[in-house]
Amino acid sequence: MLYKGGMKPDLVVRPAKSGEKDVLEHLQRRASLAWDDYQKALVENPDAIDLPQEQIDAGHVLVCEKDGAVAGFAVVLPCDDGGAELDGLFVEPQIWRSGIGRTLLRAATAVALQRGAKTLHVIANPRALDFYQTCGFTSVETMETRFGPAVGMTLVLIA
Repeated sequence: MLYKGGMKPDLVVRPAKSGEKDVLEHLQRRASLAWDDYQKALVENPDAIDLPQEQIDAGHVLVCEKDGAVAGFAVVLPCDDGGAELDGLFVEPQIWRSGIGRTLLRAATAVALQRGAKTLHVIANPRALDFYQTCGFTSVETMETRFGPAVGMTLVLIA
């Protein structure tokens, strides 16, 4: 187990296994298609859902299991500024709002700190703003992505 601080007893966060790429991409697709806003664009751009094997092999992908089943995952990448980027956070849609996203975010923060990062950056879609703000992120800039507007946000890890 990679992370246990503040977790519910039925949740385990661990590094992704090499053979989990397809399972995690399917989870990302289900989570991404859950909102009507992005369905057409994602169907037209299937390449948008891609979890590079190199990220899994390098230990950048964290998996949250609930009762032994994959419930979500997060990707934490190093940034050129010495910080870290939360490059993705996806949870099975049928168990949204059950603490898995927060658990993954806590684990991602712990990993970023272990790697020496002082900040954690994320590009948040508008539906996730409240989640990230509640978790302590602040908005830095509005940006345009290939799927529409998003907000660049930052969490200070060390004051």
